[in-house]
Amino acid sequence: MIIYLHGSHGTRKAALARGLADKLGAQLLSKEDLHKALFPGDSHPLSEEKDGWLCDVLLKATAWNLEIEPTRTIVLDAQRAARAAEIPGLLRFSRALHQDFHVVECVHPGRESERRPRSHRCRPAEDSLDAVPRDQTHLVDMSAPPSAALHVALSCLHAATRIEPSHAEGGRGSEEVSTAMADAP
Repeated sequence: MIIYLHGSHGTRKAALARGLADKLGAQLLSKEDLHKALFPGDSHPLSEEKDGWLCDVLLKATAWNLEIEPTRTIVLDAQRAARAAEIPGLLRFSRALHQDFHVVECVHPGRESERRPRSHRCRPAEDSLDAVPRDQTHLVDMSAPPSAALHVALSCLHAATRIEPSHAEGGRGSEEVSTAMADAP
């Protein structure tokens, strides 16, 4: 399963991603952590080229890890700065890997740019998420205390994954994975 963190800058996505990975025993793949490891001391804003490159590396790592251990859960904190077409590409990517895909959208309703209603309902109002089934998108109010936000995210994920995921039989060909990674933004 791939759990993708999505949301505006400054909504504490990274903290929620760490909490989810810890509580679920999942592997966290973080663009921020990769950037710090590969470019120590670089505090400049990411260029669009470097941002895309870091995300591509994380997608390749996701595919490799799930090829080795298909039952692994990956928490992917790798949102691109220019993110308009990101979600549909990631959905195609997860399908090519025969993995369930869940989006946890982190919102902060108190901010001027995020005037969505405070709710534990699992569906944000964003066009790019229309490709993802409703039961696979989870809205988390990040203005709540961190432990409450984590609890909401875990509750939504638990409710959505009670049924054993149905994965296609057989392995994934490297061509299928490469095509999926090329489609992902």
